Amino acid sequence: MNSTERRSLAAALAAVFLGALDLTVIATILPGMVTDLRVNAADVDRYVWIVNSYLLAYIVAIPVVGRLSDILGRTPAFLGSLALFLGGSLICALAADLPGMIAGRAIQGAGGGALLPVTMAMVGDVLPPGRRAAALGLVGAVDTLGWVLGPIWGAALVEIAPGQDSWRWVFIVNIPLAVVAAFAIGRVGVRKTAGTTRWVEKLDVPGALLLAGTLLALNLGLSAGGELGAPEGGARALGGSRNPVSELVLPLLTIAIVLSGLLVWRQRRARWPLLPVRLFADHRFSAAIAANFLVGASLIVAMVDTPVITAMLVDQSAVSRVSALMLAPFTLLIALLSFAGGRIVSQVGFRRTASAGLLLVAIGYATLWLGLRDGALVGMVPGLVLAGAGFGLVFAPIGATAIDAAPAPDRGIAAAMTLVFRLLGMTVGISILTAIAVRRLQGLVGNLEAVVQGPDESTADFLARQTALLYETVLPVSLQVARETFLLAGAIALLALVPVAVFSARPSSPDAS
Repeated sequence: MNSTERRSLAAALAAVFLGALDLTVIATILPGMVTDLRVNAADVDRYVWIVNSYLLAYIVAIPVVGRLSDILGRTPAFLGSLALFLGGSLICALAADLPGMIAGRAIQGAGGGALLPVTMAMVGDVLPPGRRAAALGLVGAVDTLGWVLGPIWGAALVEIAPGQDSWRWVFIVNIPLAVVAAFAIGRVGVRKTAGTTRWVEKLDVPGALLLAGTLLALNLGLSAGGELGAPEGGARALGGSRNPVSELVLPLLTIAIVLSGLLVWRQRRARWPLLPVRLFADHRFSAAIAANFLVGASLIVAMVDTPVITAMLVDQSAVSRVSALMLAPFTLLIALLSFAGGRIVSQVGFRRTASAGLLLVAIGYATLWLGLRDGALVGMVPGLVLAGAGFGLVFAPIGATAIDAAPAPDRGIAAAMTLVFRLLGMTVGISILTAIAVRRLQGLVGNLEAVVQGPDESTADFLARQTALLYETVLPVSLQVARETFLLAGAIALLALVPVAVFSARPSSPDAS
């Protein structure tokens, strides 16, 4: 690889890191965004789509643009991805309401997710076979490091950026960085692949539409499920508004089931499938994918709930900073143990390493539940440390099992599908747990009488009663619901022990498959 190709790959890796940062950057700035966008904090099933829209678009973009880069070439696909990411960042920076923010995040996610497979393909283009594995590992490590550091990056920018709505700078700084990366790639270029004809057939447009439709219908139905069976026109707890799709939960879930069936049928018959389902014939690969799905569902809880709990317990001006400090040991331990996972797996084995990690996650979440019983924020730290260490131990054996189970020509797509299903677990997990939290909160405080100022009551007394209700009832109940969510996340981690039991005790021999 010459110096020109090194520079182009360095620019590509920087763009992958940027896209991965924005996957989780929302974690520590979400409370401030919700306030500035004038969204009721009780409408969590609405503003969770600031997270979900990015994740869903990111998931769909990985296989679609990966295939598109094979057809049209790496440089056009990369520049198009950066253009989407840049445009989405601009929309987010200027968003004045929740729908605008969700739209911007979806566009941004499509661009950010697309950068990963194109960069991996670039590595395959410019490196000889003997050096590709290490370079592909570097791409995966950069992506993991980006989303691990995202919450800290967001909090740091909010602290140094000017203005009341300083969270907008998280998106503004993406614009010059994306322009620099686009200039570097555009100037150098990566050789174009052959075969640009009949690209619609090779892209599997029906498969892409079925995948996007399945994920959208599934997550819309799940996130609104907290109001399933509630009386029509009933009031939401804490002044929240009724979810506009709450009457369509069952139809949406039915549509998702039908579309998922059509997707599997299409992928079995497509000449150029987005998701090669033949890999699932190996029980080890299927087990790794199932475990990674459950790990993603468990992981997202700490990333989202920690800032929400912090916003309940500290002054609003310090939420981003304190959230970052709380998440720092969690995310940094994930990064450190993920990178050390290869050596740990070689000494302990796939099954034992993954099982130990999942048990640590469950113990960590149980510790979070116990640590928050008195409403002290510092009580979260031990649980976050344990859970972070557990997640770090789990990633390497899951990824290695999936790749080890795949035939040599399919190991690249096997690695990509592992990432896709972890992200899919995050989207489904946050949708289901959000619906459960909404339903639980509704059951606990939905019947409370509204605080109304009496005819002879002074404003000071009225505000004092409101404050008393907040601190004596609303905050303790909200904290209780958040604590219970950690227990559910721990149970999901324990459930992942079932597919992990299928893992090999030791890695396959180097000449296997």
